[in-house]
Amino acid sequence: MALTYTELTALVRSWANRDEEVVSDSIIQDSLQYAADKAYRTLRIPPLENIAVFNNTDDALTNATVAASNLNPSRTELQVPQDLVEIIHIKETDANGNTVRVFNEKLDTRTFFDPTTEKYTNNNYFTRERNVIMISPGFNDSNLGVASNIEVYYYRRLPALNSKYAVTTLNYSAGFLTTTGGTTPLYFVNGNTATAYTTQAEATAADTNSAGTNSANYIGIDVPHYLRDENERILLYGALAQIFAFTQEDEQAVKYDKLFYGEIKELNDEDKQRQASGGNVQVNFNGRGLI
Repeated sequence: MALTYTELTALVRSWANRDEEVVSDSIIQDSLQYAADKAYRTLRIPPLENIAVFNNTDDALTNATVAASNLNPSRTELQVPQDLVEIIHIKETDANGNTVRVFNEKLDTRTFFDPTTEKYTNNNYFTRERNVIMISPGFNDSNLGVASNIEVYYYRRLPALNSKYAVTTLNYSAGFLTTTGGTTPLYFVNGNTATAYTTQAEATAADTNSAGTNSANYIGIDVPHYLRDENERILLYGALAQIFAFTQEDEQAVKYDKLFYGEIKELNDEDKQRQASGGNVQVNFNGRGLI
């Protein structure tokens, strides 16, 4: 069921059956965030998938590409998406979205940079160093077609559980704002809801007739969140495990920790079954499945 952040906090308190003098709202909310952080480590399901697109607009990819030398092939450096948990694949696409090539070999950094080290295909490989993903050969450096983009397909962290829509005109028009508990003012000139201002001075300057200006304090509603909206049991059990660890009730903590990881396993197993159904499945094994 879809819950607001406030409702989720109340649900955890109800299950914990501890009043605020023992477990404060801030402890519950910290526990919810800890539960989400732990879930992202092992949860691998489609709602956590995302695609970061790097394109050659304004020569961004060209500027991020190091040309080939006598010893080393070319390479392109990409900034790791801030919400990245695990890379699924990296590919190069043309202007029509067709795949030009896939960087299908992942190397450790030492092998990537050493020109004398043997590589499996000696082509189309990548590595990661700190906050940079490096691919080689570099962007558009192949005879397979003209590339326009590089796409990084990955598992991500979702926004914070208490994320709200920003107080903007577009979000007002889309119905993502409410005045209940609002603290940020929006001023509308002559009843024109298409124009909003964050200060009275801006509104007055735009209102040439100095009439009909009205205002209200707004706040964004909760941003949709898969775990909170669709699988709150993961957050519930994970938060309860943290709370009972805090209250030093070890038996209860172990109980809910087991339920927490059981929910994650069920979702992961369900997705694996989906992937294996609907037709013949061809599998290429990689090191991740062997170690």
